[in-house]
Amino acid sequence: MSKLRYVKISEVQQQLQVDDEFLQLLEAEELIHLKHSSEGDVVISSEDVERVRVARILTGELDVNLAGVEVIMHMRDSAVAMQEQFSVILDALVDELRRHLQR
Repeated sequence: MSKLRYVKISEVQQQLQVDDEFLQLLEAEELIHLKHSSEGDVVISSEDVERVRVARILTGELDVNLAGVEVIMHMRDSAVAMQEQFSVILDALVDELRRHLQR
């Protein structure tokens, strides 16, 4: 399991060109989770940075409303989880085939 990397929210705002209001909307919908560092900075995980990037593209470039963003994000999360499950199953099948062929 990899350790999450956190970045200052100000860096994310500059990099992705998003404002406080947009981030607060995403946080209110529980699409992202902002935290406070021990130094008092507001930080966000690298995974949530990616979610902000996708939400910005959906709202800014594709004109999707926040409710649509929420649905798309949940569908995306489900697809990623299914892909991870498929990888685990495929790895188990490959291992089983190798064991069977070595007999």
